[in-house]
Amino acid sequence: MPSEEFDATPAEVRNFALLQVGLTAGFFVLLFFMLGGAAEDYPPIWLIVLLVALVAVGAFFAERVWLSSSPLPADADEPELRERAIGIFAGQTVRKLIYCEAPLLFAVVVSFVGGYGGWPLVIAGFPGLLVLAWEVWPSLRNTSMSAAMLDSQGAESHLVESFLES
Repeated sequence: MPSEEFDATPAEVRNFALLQVGLTAGFFVLLFFMLGGAAEDYPPIWLIVLLVALVAVGAFFAERVWLSSSPLPADADEPELRERAIGIFAGQTVRKLIYCEAPLLFAVVVSFVGGYGGWPLVIAGFPGLLVLAWEVWPSLRNTSMSAAMLDSQGAESHLVESFLES
């Protein structure tokens, strides 16, 4: 599935990543205390394994998002390539967010449906938030992987430089 293009700047992508990680963490802390914290019974091992495995599956799919983009044409002018590359990277960031958030939403449902209080939020939340921050932050690693795919047919998108300069 090709990546969706957005009209974005590097600063907007960074702000989006910070906002999403912060809101998710705040939401999990709030729900943890609303559901009684750790006062309830600890979940069974099979549920713990399932929650952590779902986070790992989300991380696996998020890691593969950069592979879905098509290479940029080598004959386009540099400002247009740079703008398109940032837009494609923004779309990839949104897709990564969805893959990383899905297991966390499952943990929220388990917390409400099961009698485990906030334990599922802690079990899936810590590794899930780490994966979320790792995947959606426009780090040198993430921008380099996307740039490698976008520039694979001779284009010079300067995606990495766009994020380093801003």
